[in-house]
This record gives sequence, C-alpha cells and structure tokens, in this order.
Amino acid sequence: MPEYRHEEEIVGKAIDSRLVLRMLRYLKPYRWRVFFGLLLLFFWNGLYVITPYLTKIAVDKYIANKDMAGLSWIALAILGMVIIRSVANYIESIIILDTGQFVLRDFRNNIFKKLQTLPMAFYDKNPVGRLMTRISSDVEAINGFLTDCVPELLAGSFISLGTIVMLFLIDIRLAIVAISIIPFITAVTWVFAHFAQKFYREIRVKMAKVNAFLQESISGVMAIQIADRQKVNQGMFTRINQELLTSQVKAVLNFSFFFQATDLLTTIAIGLVVWYGSLLIVGKFIMVGTVVVFVQYVRDLYQSVHELSNKFNILQSAMASSERIFKLLDEPVTIKERDDAKVFDGEAEGKVTFDSVHFSYVPGTPVLKGIDFTVNPGEKIALVGPTGAGKSSIISLISRLYDIQDGDIKLDDQSIYDFTFDSLRHQISVVLQHPFIFSGPLIENIAMLSDITRQEAKEAAQIVGAEDFILKLPDGYDTILNERGSQLSVGQRQLLSFARAIVHKPSVLILDEATSSIDTASEELIQRAMMKMMKGRTSIVIAHRLSTIKDADQVLVLGNGRIVERGTHDELLTMDGVYRRLYELQFKHG
Repeated sequence: MPEYRHEEEIVGKAIDSRLVLRMLRYLKPYRWRVFFGLLLLFFWNGLYVITPYLTKIAVDKYIANKDMAGLSWIALAILGMVIIRSVANYIESIIILDTGQFVLRDFRNNIFKKLQTLPMAFYDKNPVGRLMTRISSDVEAINGFLTDCVPELLAGSFISLGTIVMLFLIDIRLAIVAISIIPFITAVTWVFAHFAQKFYREIRVKMAKVNAFLQESISGVMAIQIADRQKVNQGMFTRINQELLTSQVKAVLNFSFFFQATDLLTTIAIGLVVWYGSLLIVGKFIMVGTVVVFVQYVRDLYQSVHELSNKFNILQSAMASSERIFKLLDEPVTIKERDDAKVFDGEAEGKVTFDSVHFSYVPGTPVLKGIDFTVNPGEKIALVGPTGAGKSSIISLISRLYDIQDGDIKLDDQSIYDFTFDSLRHQISVVLQHPFIFSGPLIENIAMLSDITRQEAKEAAQIVGAEDFILKLPDGYDTILNERGSQLSVGQRQLLSFARAIVHKPSVLILDEATSSIDTASEELIQRAMMKMMKGRTSIVIAHRLSTIKDADQVLVLGNGRIVERGTHDELLTMDGVYRRLYELQFKHG
C-alpha cells in the first residue's frame, strides 16, 4: 500500500495563535451577536459559581438553627437562580450555535468562490475528494471549535478562576489544601495532551489511508470485479482498517488513563478538604457549611479541568482543518486578467494565431515547443498526432485555462491576454470528448448562463438535431437529468453539449475528439450536427478518426510538442510521413 501521508494529514502546533486569530476574524460581521452571547455566558456561569455559596448559608444559618422558614426562602432562591441560569444558558447556546451556522456559510462561500477562480493546474494536483473535504468536514471542524470549544474554554476558565476566588474568600486555609492537587492535575494533563496529539496524528494518517483506499476501490469497482480481486482488496482494507483501530484504541486508553487519574486526584482533594475541614470544625474555627461548600467547589473546579481537556480533540481537529482551509484560500490565482483588460468589441471574425508558443505544465518539461499556425475566419483546422503530442494543450490555451510561458496567442490579430475572461470565452466554445452534464433541468444544461433565453436554447437544440430525442423525454426540455445525465445515451449527451456550445453564437468552435466515444450508429447523426455547428465558424478539431477530417482546410500533425507536418488531407497522404502511416493503420483496422 502507498503511504498516504501528505498535507491532508499533517497536524501542526496543538494551538497555533495565527490560525486561531484568522478563524475568529470570521466572527467580526456578527460581533454584536457574539458580544451578547458572551455576556450571557459569563452571566450564567457567574450564577453557577455563586449558587454553592447559598448552600453554605442554608447549612450554617438555617439548618444549624432549625429555621425552616429561612431554609424555605434560601431553597427558593437557589431554585430561582437555577431557573435563571438555565434560561440564560439556553439563550446563549441558541445565539452561539446560530452564529456558528452563519460562519459555516461564510467559510463555504469563500471556499467555493476560491475554487471557481483557481486555474486548471491546481486541479491537476488536487483530487476532488480532498477538495470536497475542505468544504464539508474541515468546515464542520472549525464550526465545532467556534461554537463548542471556544465557549467551553471561556466558561471553564471563568468557572475555574471564579471557584478559586470563592475558595480563598471563604477560607484561606482550606483553599490552600483544596488547590494543593492542581500541580499534579497539571502534570497529568500535560502528559495526556502530549500523547493525545501524537495519537491524533496517527489516527489522521491511518484514516487518510482508509479513505484513499475506499475511494479508489469504489471508483474502480468494475475493474476489481472483472479481475475477481474482491478478496485481495478485502484483505488489504482489513489490514489498514486494523491499523486505524490500533491507533484509536491507544487514543481511547490515553483518555481513560487521564480521566481515571484526574478522578483519583479529585477524590484525594475532596478527602483532604473533608479531613482538614473536620479538624477545623472540631476546633471550632469553621462551621459545617464551609466544608460542604468546599466539597462542592472542589468537585466543580476539577470537573471543569475534565471538560476542558475533553475539548482537546476538537481543538486539534480545528487546527488541522483551519490550516488546510487557509492554505487553500491563500492559494495564488496564477491565471488572472490584466488590470487594463478590455472587453472584446462586438463579435470576433474568428482568426486564431499561435505565434511561437512555448508551454509546459511542469517547469523544465516542455509540452509545446514553438507552435506556429494561423486559422483564418471560417476555416476548419484539424489537429492529429499520438497521445501526449500536445493536441489537448493547444485547445486549453486558447480559452486561457492555462497560460503560456513564451510566445503569443491571438484572436483577430489581438493578443488574447488583452481581454477579460468573459469577453474572450464568449467568442469561443469547446466541446469535450466526454461532455459533463449537470444534474437539473435539461434546458439549463443547454443555456448554462442566465442571459440565454429559453427560445435561444431551443433553437440551438434544433440546429444540432437534439430536439428529436428531447421531445421524446417525459418532460421534454424540462426533464430533470440525473447526475452526469446518466439516463441519456453517450450520443444524446454529446448532442446536448453541441447545443450548449453554439447557444451563445461563438466565433471559434473547438471540438476535442467529439466523436471518439460515439458508436457507429450514432456517428452519422453526430457528424451531421458537427457540420451544422461548424458552418461559417472557425473550427479547430482534434480527431483520432482521420476519416472525419478529410474536408479540413488544414491538418496539423503534432509530435513531441512540435508541428511535424501540415497540409490538407490529400496533400499529407502524398507524403511518406506520419499522417500517411496513421491513416493507413486506421484504414487497415477500420
């Protein structure tokens, strides 16, 4: 198994103040809600700290003197404080949780907006599953930090400090005894945190291996079943799942040890308070109510330590998730419009020029090496060549999905880098080899943009011959398509992509192996649609089936990132070159 250890699993500092501050900035638009929520949090926790003192008064003043009337009043006072505290706690929780949902929305909006602007080179390096994690579980982890961890940390710290203050105000001698266990609690907590961070990292790494293997196995389930590899994969999954279990068990044991140790130390602290308090009672230095309230305060003090430590996993998860999210949000947008980018004036004539274009996906590994060609308005040019020759790279560059390293690309003798993305891409339509169909109404899969009318979408479908099958669907143009248009045939999906390509009347049409996945029965229909689409438009076609490009005005044969041959279909066949060999090979196997 490969080791799936990458930025997905690496956890930095247990608490990174820089990341915490960036997360807290997302609360700024809701600062008044947060302020009111914090006021309520400190208010009800203040009542929580004061309430035990009423028990001391009840024991020493009313129970000791058998004053039932006074005891009734103090009981009502305690009940009233509990009710007020519960109401304040409820309102505070609603405010904090509600605010957390707004923050969740803002994070997701920012991430989605960023993902829409990042270049294709970013997606070449980042799997979809990893990016989905950013906008789902990573954002949820931050929400847990802001709505659960931060309030609990503030409340726990407030209760701990308030309890210690109350202990010293009531009796300094017993207070010193009560907090004498704190150094031991601190040491145990430090050891726990150290090992918890270590085990948390292990769990993240092992969980990533499980997720990666699971995703790969589901995506490749057909290949697995065809190869009868189910038992092998089950064995591999069992092994990596067992590794995850081992790490999780170690984390559970660490938690169990910590809670048992703190329970023991808390019991020792209470025992010391009762023992020393009894001596003070016998000596008539204090009354029984003081010991009673001290026992309650000591239990509350060390219980808050329990709860604070229990938030360690949430804190760790939030640190890891925020680091990954902010790394994504800080990802540079390398393909940008120039500050002085202009809008294309009117419709382009459609002249496309590549002027000594050099391009590489990875620095030092050139894909295109000095590509030169011109397509005049209305002409059809075909790109052929072996896999990896650079055909798809050329069409990606025209739409500025990637940027070149040297040379220039022009539309109507003007550099494409001088124009805004919107106005440039409005002039160009691309039909991919495997068209992507979105779930939702069929008509929206044609229109795509809000400024395209329903009538324009229908006209585009009629031009490419897609309306014939559309009207046979249950709801015609309003048929709801499944994910990736699974209820449509390959040919029908391709016809929809054709309609989508011409609906905004582009000047340049790019067809990336548009018939390579089509069966022979559908090919004639697709070819007719292509002829209608390309009529009067500058067209750049990538095709493996050389028989489909016999009418091309020019054929460019690419090899190793260069144009090795160029000419018409008939001209290239007269040469004893790459094109002729490719054609003869296809003819023999055709």
